[in-house]
Amino acid sequence: MNLLDYFNGKTGFGVISTSNKQGEVNSAVYAKPHVIDNKTIAFIMRDRLTRKNVTENPQAHYMFIENDKGFHGVRLSLTLLEETQDQEQIEALSRRSPADKADDTERYLVTFTVNKALTLVGGEEALL
Repeated sequence: MNLLDYFNGKTGFGVISTSNKQGEVNSAVYAKPHVIDNKTIAFIMRDRLTRKNVTENPQAHYMFIENDKGFHGVRLSLTLLEETQDQEQIEALSRRSPADKADDTERYLVTFTVNKALTLVGGEEALL
């Protein structure tokens, strides 16, 4: 699976799951990731629980559910690679309109390595 082709051609929604160093799990709805290359994705995050968790525990899981009949999508096993507050880079990737960005909370570009990709249902690997 080519991640860029996959995410460019699909509509749906995603859920990212993280946990803190004590193992307390959190899940949050997130848009499609920004695909950097076939093994690297990024999300724009506010300084909230999901970001706090990945700074404590670099492992995360992202599930994308396609908008179609049936259960189609992908599950990605992730490891935190880096984060930046480079606002020019964040603004270049941002898909939201200026009105949606009125929240003045700091934004971070959080980049992950994709360790494994599985189909949404079943355990079949979705080749990267």
